[in-house]
Amino acid sequence: MPGTDEPKRDLRETDPDVLARALEMELLLKRAAWQKTAECRGTWRALSIFFLLLVVLAALFAWLFVAPQLRERGVESRAAETSR
Repeated sequence: MPGTDEPKRDLRETDPDVLARALEMELLLKRAAWQKTAECRGTWRALSIFFLLLVVLAALFAWLFVAPQLRERGVESRAAETSR
């Protein structure tokens, strides 16, 4: 074999089982990363929905309880101005 110019190939590069296991491991790692980002995205989505619900409830509270009191104050101040 001293006269052959063909480079020796590593067994790891040519063995289909080793390649399949390496690809499977890489896919497992990528899937774990995807699941982690999906969980993070789900957390942010839940927080944003909660914040939106909070804003809507605050607006509803203001419309139902604060606005009528402001209207009453406006009517009272107009009545006071006209009685002068």
